[in-house]
Amino acid sequence: MEGTAVAVCEILKYLIIHWRCETARISKGALLEGELVISIEALNSKHQANTLHCVTTIASAGSIFGGLVLKKILKEIQSILPGLSAELSWTSEETSYSQDVSGVTPFQMIFEVHEKPRTLMTDSLVIKNFLRKVITVLPKIRFNFSVKVNGILSMEIFGAENEPTLNLSNGIALVVNHQHYVSTPKFGATELLCSRIHPVLGHPVMLFIPDDVAKMGLLGELILTPAAALCPCPKVFSNQLNRISSASIFLYGPSGLPLILLNPEQPTSTIFKDTSYFINWKKHHLCMVPNLDFNLDRDLVLPDVSYQVESSEGDQTQNMDPQGQTLLLFLFVDFHSGFPVQKMELWGVHTLLTTHLSAILTESHSVVQDSIQVAVDQALEQHHHAVKAHQKLQASLSVAVNSIMSIMTGSTSSSFRKTCLQTLQAADTQEFGTKLHKSFHEITQNRFLHHCSREVKQLLPEKNNAEQSTEDAHENSSLELLAGRAVAAGNLQSVRVAKSRLCVLNRAPSRRLHVCPAAAGAACCL
Repeated sequence: MEGTAVAVCEILKYLIIHWRCETARISKGALLEGELVISIEALNSKHQANTLHCVTTIASAGSIFGGLVLKKILKEIQSILPGLSAELSWTSEETSYSQDVSGVTPFQMIFEVHEKPRTLMTDSLVIKNFLRKVITVLPKIRFNFSVKVNGILSMEIFGAENEPTLNLSNGIALVVNHQHYVSTPKFGATELLCSRIHPVLGHPVMLFIPDDVAKMGLLGELILTPAAALCPCPKVFSNQLNRISSASIFLYGPSGLPLILLNPEQPTSTIFKDTSYFINWKKHHLCMVPNLDFNLDRDLVLPDVSYQVESSEGDQTQNMDPQGQTLLLFLFVDFHSGFPVQKMELWGVHTLLTTHLSAILTESHSVVQDSIQVAVDQALEQHHHAVKAHQKLQASLSVAVNSIMSIMTGSTSSSFRKTCLQTLQAADTQEFGTKLHKSFHEITQNRFLHHCSREVKQLLPEKNNAEQSTEDAHENSSLELLAGRAVAAGNLQSVRVAKSRLCVLNRAPSRRLHVCPAAAGAACCL
């Protein structure tokens, strides 16, 4: 056993498994609720140069379920951490069997190690990422994490109890707020809109256990359930052609515990180095390569495996967002047996998975690939729909702009042309066309964003009826003025076209323009 990070994460795993088993006796499938405190205090060692004497404390904040027999659990934890070269102890043996009136057993565990300053820094980042991964599927658990080095204190709280989630089986719930997975995109007003991911669940499949692993005494079934989602939600992209730029894979075992402890020195499993082992990217015209940029110091849930798009067939370089979307793939492995699972049995299953994950997934390659591919295909279908909608919108805008330009330039009325230029404050026809296209772009984007906001139930304040009626009257009067001048200039055949398209010339902040792709790009005032 090396380092504080491994010890802390393994102890937390054990406590959560114990917590899960105790809670399941009362309410099967209930989400774990409670608070844990992890603190590390480090001082310069008096005996070793450039070394810190680190005292790590893991304690409950009065909300761990009762039933902890402290001497017994201490012995069990020491047995699962045979390489921990540190003294592991409870702060008070007198409270070994005590509980408060709520049935809660308070505890406080302490161990001491010596570490290099740089190692402690890395360990702190590893622990933080572990905590982020846990609260992503166990959102009602709260962690208080602090590190104090030679008197300098750093604190951070991890929890997601008030965030939207997707309930999954066996007492875990996936947090769907996109800010946990990608940096907040710079999309202006769209930051207020759909901030969720929309996971697509694949069908659960039973994993086949290799013979040499089965001999280790696994009595039950391992079930894998994939979930895929695009992040950010495709709805936050409107006038930019969104693209898939990367893919992130997250692996979880029974009780929602991470299967992989991220470490810069830990090599990626062979099966994940092959980007096409589980997913047929060519089906979606994507070429994926492993992402070698390993940076622990990020305020995000870091994936266990990360790919980036090397090339994409049919990409259009113009009008494309620079950040792109990330495909998130969650792989949940659960354990089922015909009897209530005991904590040491569940710990054994988790240990077996972390040790033999590659062998188990390889043995089950065909069924795993089929299940994952279905989830990925359905998630990327949202992307394909968004691309098609964008293409239709751009085609419609071009038709609308060209039609209006032809009306203005073909008019024999100099006053009509002058009015058009003045309406958009354009000096000449070229500038008029540029501003006209920009106006369409802004209005359709505004229209799109309102549509998206309604779908996610984040309505922006609506105008009162009187104000809206005034705006409608202003828009209609401006439209009739321009259409009337077109008639006076002898362009009778263009009246209907003018009425449907020239409302974009109105400088009033109208949000009532709707582009109808089905009507060959006609812009309709609704």
